[in-house]
Amino acid sequence: MEESSTLEDADAVEEFVTRSAEETFEAGRRIGERIDKREILLLSGDLGAGKTVFAKGVASGLGVDPTDVTSPSFTLINIHEGRLVLYHVDLYRLDRDGCRGLGLEEIFEDDSAVTIIEWAERLGYVPPGATLVEIDYVSDCERRITIQRGKSSESTL
Repeated sequence: MEESSTLEDADAVEEFVTRSAEETFEAGRRIGERIDKREILLLSGDLGAGKTVFAKGVASGLGVDPTDVTSPSFTLINIHEGRLVLYHVDLYRLDRDGCRGLGLEEIFEDDSAVTIIEWAERLGYVPPGATLVEIDYVSDCERRITIQRGKSSESTL
């Protein structure tokens, strides 16, 4: 895995390339291990890019069994217990209007929880302090993962 920077500053950008699903999982796991308080991860990328694999890695880093983490496309929100509560949200089947009224704002305010949102661009805005995670295809096996911390609520996806 090639890394180009680290996340030390609130507005820092980290970018790296993974060469397998296992490396994408490990990247998520390392991030999950570093989380010790409320965090909102907004995942975006094409279908099959590796958002759920990354989410499984984060879950593993939080002490959640990654085999319990599946794409919550039909239930929208799955809750997992680990070192912190993990809310795994999938907005694939919703448009921006459909995201209203889900109660996500209450989840975002939970100081003892990590929230991972797949298809976050359908949310239509960036919650304060959220971390953007963009997963792009480089090739059939390679993915470019770009992570940007500290976006404001003024931002849109």
